[in-house]
Amino acid sequence: MILDKLSIDNADIYLIDTYALGNPKAVACYLVVDERVALVDMGYPSSHNTIINDLISIGITPRDIDYLIPTHLHLDHCGSLGYLAMYNDAEIIAHARAKKHILDPTRLVSSVKEVFGNDALERFGYPNPVDSSKSIVEVTADKSCTVSLGSLELRCISAEGHAPHQIAVHINASMPCIITADTVSMLYPEFPYLMIPTTPPPSFDHVKYVDTVKRLESLDARVLLMPHFGISHEPQHVFDATLDSISEWVSIISSNEDEDIKSLEDSMIEYVASKANVSIDSIPEYVKSSIRNSTKGIYAYLNVAVHRS
Repeated sequence: MILDKLSIDNADIYLIDTYALGNPKAVACYLVVDERVALVDMGYPSSHNTIINDLISIGITPRDIDYLIPTHLHLDHCGSLGYLAMYNDAEIIAHARAKKHILDPTRLVSSVKEVFGNDALERFGYPNPVDSSKSIVEVTADKSCTVSLGSLELRCISAEGHAPHQIAVHINASMPCIITADTVSMLYPEFPYLMIPTTPPPSFDHVKYVDTVKRLESLDARVLLMPHFGISHEPQHVFDATLDSISEWVSIISSNEDEDIKSLEDSMIEYVASKANVSIDSIPEYVKSSIRNSTKGIYAYLNVAVHRS
C-alpha cells in the first residue's frame, strides 16, 4: 500500500508499505519517480507481489524501474531484488560486500536459518539470485555512487555498523533527504512508544554504527525516510534518539551478560514494556521479534569485543 508521498522539485517519493510477513507499517521501501525511476529497498521475498501491485496502482510497472538499490542484504530489505530484477534492465547499486550474495544467495539463506531458525524461509520467502548479466555498481567506504534521476540526484554511500554491507542514500534536492536504511533505530507506528535499536547479529558493530550516524547527521538533511518506519521531518531528534537508545541498550546488556541469551531477550522485552508503560502482551509479536534480534546482536558484539581484547 502507498502510505505517503513526498513531492520535491519535479519528483515524487512514495513510501510503500511492504506488509512484511502480513504486518502493516513494519517494513517500508521507497520509490523515487523523476525522469527516471529508482526503487530503494524491496522488502522480503514474500512481499514482491505486494510491491508490484503498489507500483501498478500509481501507474508504474517493474519494467519502468531504472535503478534497484538494496540498502543491505537482510531479507526485509533486499529479499525481492531477484524477483523485480527479472522484469527490467535496471542498474543495481549495492555495497561491494553484498554483490556476491546478490548473485548467489546460498550463504545468505544459511545465515537466515542460523539466526531465525530452519523454518524462517517458509515465512520470509526464498530470495531469487540476480542474473550475472545484470549491471551491479559497487559502493565502498572509499567510493560512493551518484546517479541523476532528473531533478533529483541520489548519492549512495557506505553506511556500515548495522551490517558491513549497508549503504544509505542521500537525495540532493531543494529539500535534502536521506533514505536511512537501518542506520537509525526503529519506531513502529503501531507501537509508537520508543525507539528500538537496529542491532542484529551477526555483524553489528557499535563503533562503526555510531560513526555512521554522526556522518549522516553532518549531511544536514531535512527529511529522513526510514524503513522501520516512515518519514520524519525531525532528523536531529531521530539521530539523537538512535544514539541514546543504542548506548542505553549496550550498557544494559553489558551489565547482564551472565544471563543466558533467552533470559536476556525476555528481560529486554520487559524493559521495553516497563519504559513504554504498557503490558508485555500489548507489544506486537513482530516488535518482540525485533527486540530479541537486537538483543542477540548486541550480545554477540560484546562477546566478540571481549575475545578481541
